[in-house]
Amino acid sequence: MKSALILVILYSVWGGPALAAKTKMCFTKAEENAEQLVRSGLRLREGASGCDGPPWSFHTKPLWGQIEQKFGPRFKQQTDIRRKAFEREFAKDAENREQMWDGRTVLHYRDFPLSKSYCTELKTSLETMLKSGWGSFASRARLDKDPVEMDYRPCN
Repeated sequence: MKSALILVILYSVWGGPALAAKTKMCFTKAEENAEQLVRSGLRLREGASGCDGPPWSFHTKPLWGQIEQKFGPRFKQQTDIRRKAFEREFAKDAENREQMWDGRTVLHYRDFPLSKSYCTELKTSLETMLKSGWGSFASRARLDKDPVEMDYRPCN
């Protein structure tokens, strides 16, 4: 009897058949890509902020500002793809889950130990993105050490 009651409660909490039909329990390749691009954008933004002031003074914040202006619509497009995946997979808790992952990523890179070599690499990445475009950023994002596959199961 307890088992049946628990199942009924879980069924109602997780959204019943309507949610079960929508949820894939995985991220598509496009959704994984969008998640990786969002995370990489957060890394660049936080790094640009950290490497801009003393003692590093790499003047990276203005570079990030140019990237935001130039690629803002592309970042929004990727954020929208990601948000739809979160809404599908996490339904009622989608906004909280999205904020949780953003917060985790921001906190990691905001507290990342800065060094001359890190700030030099970050500034080079920002300059390359401005010069070579979105494709260079997307290629670089795939190489980051923050693989989405570790957090979400890919759809087959």
